[in-house]
Amino acid sequence: MKDIRRQQVGLLPGVALAAALPGITLDETGKSALLGYVIAYVVFAGVSTAIWATPKDPRQGLLLPLLAIVGLLQDTLVWYLVAWLSDVHVNSVWWALAAAFVVRACCWAAVWWLPSGTDDAAGATES
Repeated sequence: MKDIRRQQVGLLPGVALAAALPGITLDETGKSALLGYVIAYVVFAGVSTAIWATPKDPRQGLLLPLLAIVGLLQDTLVWYLVAWLSDVHVNSVWWALAAAFVVRACCWAAVWWLPSGTDDAAGATES
């Protein structure tokens, strides 16, 4: 599985867990929260695809904290973009930052722990 696909798989639980925070409301009108979740996931997937801020290896030294800061800022701003585009409500910058931390942690975990799908042994036997 490509890194971008693994990151998008990490977004599925990341957006759901972040939406469970008390400061993030997916639908403030009391209807189904599914539409807010779908919009949030689509926006996060689009922005994360366009701006890659996830390290491919946890042992990247100085690049790791830099990508963490960029990723948290990016995801915080994406929560406000989602709130602007839909009925999602973000109570404060701190809740947006907490939700960004949850989303970013799930993305990093998916990229680092899910199998990459590049099996060298299988490719060598097919030749």
